Amino acid sequence: MADTYFSLVVWTNETDMEQFKDCLESIDEQEYREFELYILDNNPSNAIEITIKEFFPDIVDKVHYRRLKKKSGGAYAYNIGAHFAEGDYLVYLGQHDRLSSNTLSLLNEKINDLDGEKAIIYSDHDELIGLDRKNPHFKPDFNKELFLQTNYIGNFICLSCDLYKSLGSFNEKAQAAYLYEYILRAAYKKERIEHIASLIYHKRSTDKPLNKEERAAANYSCKEHMALAISYLQKDGIISIGRVDASLKKWHLEYDDSEFRRFAGDYMFLKDDDVKLYTRNNVKRMYAYLRQPDVAVVGARFIDRGFTIDNVGYIFDNDGAWYPAFHGQKIFRDSYDGLASMARDVSMVDCGCCLIDAKVYRMLHGFDTKLSGQDAMLDFCLRAKARGFRTVVVPKVIARRKKKDVITSTEGHEIIMEKHGEKIALGDSFYNKNLPIGMENYILPGTQEEN
Repeated sequence: MADTYFSLVVWTNETDMEQFKDCLESIDEQEYREFELYILDNNPSNAIEITIKEFFPDIVDKVHYRRLKKKSGGAYAYNIGAHFAEGDYLVYLGQHDRLSSNTLSLLNEKINDLDGEKAIIYSDHDELIGLDRKNPHFKPDFNKELFLQTNYIGNFICLSCDLYKSLGSFNEKAQAAYLYEYILRAAYKKERIEHIASLIYHKRSTDKPLNKEERAAANYSCKEHMALAISYLQKDGIISIGRVDASLKKWHLEYDDSEFRRFAGDYMFLKDDDVKLYTRNNVKRMYAYLRQPDVAVVGARFIDRGFTIDNVGYIFDNDGAWYPAFHGQKIFRDSYDGLASMARDVSMVDCGCCLIDAKVYRMLHGFDTKLSGQDAMLDFCLRAKARGFRTVVVPKVIARRKKKDVITSTEGHEIIMEKHGEKIALGDSFYNKNLPIGMENYILPGTQEEN
């Protein structure tokens, strides 16, 4: 295994010294020692420099301290760090956050798996509130549709220096969303964005309500992220408007559907006779997502009796069995990380109601006639993904079946495994392996409420 040399970059500004010491301790405790640390300091005093020398003599030889002469924000500091870094990969982390002791080891393993391909790498994270680790965020592999509505990746990334040179510097006009914009830039240029499904980053947080100033800052940050998402959609000719969610952690985008024409030849609308739609302008809403050039299939959320979810797309396990996502969960309760109510990329949607791009359908020569129902849909979606296309579920389009007979056959399963067995064995890329698989998916053990 080759050894990657990492350049850790930390921007310090309005620093809480006790929490910063905690961050430095986590760096000093790394099992993997091939790294350097760049600290870009925007504080008015020299307390950071003194702290490094006084409290952490073991890593002084690895630390490069630079006092920034002007307050130009995090993007400027990160660009300065990248300019002077000598590592193969840049690791950006928050000044008050912690790393696990094996963070750099796992990053090195992932980089070796890439076999020389340049990439951006992110991981799962939890929240550090006082001394307690809470709220684990188990994330999917890169999910473009979800990322256009919320920065679920966060502010910890590992970036190839070669990729930084080719993509260019961080956008210094962005005050809060510079990392988000950089990942969007990479996604739209089809660069590799990789995920480590492990809680190796611990983000400093609080369980106290935001005060007026903090809410104003969070609102500004959310609006800046949203504006960048809208601007990148415009690059593909997709017009959208948005509004910030009350949580100040995500935003809601409405895609323009004015170009929709009923019975047009550029899409296929499939709906089973026993499926009833509960929302208006369903095909128009789905078409607005289908207009993105890399989207092949758009599906709906299916509900069941008792105000419960039947499925919001499907997930599959390593053996090829598929399960309805969020099945049985209440539609009026918050789902895991709010995913049940957010448009996102999935491996498969419900075949009972969906919209398919006609060009992609012809390119893939339609459905496999040896398969039926969800098996045929899974096969089609997997073939579309292999050609670079996405499958999106839109929870705002709500449907319901009169009869529940969505089953798979032994013969169909064998065909699926013969065609896609190697990919399926790797697991569903849009479902985190740390979450429970089966009918009770997207439910952390011990957190399910009584009905």
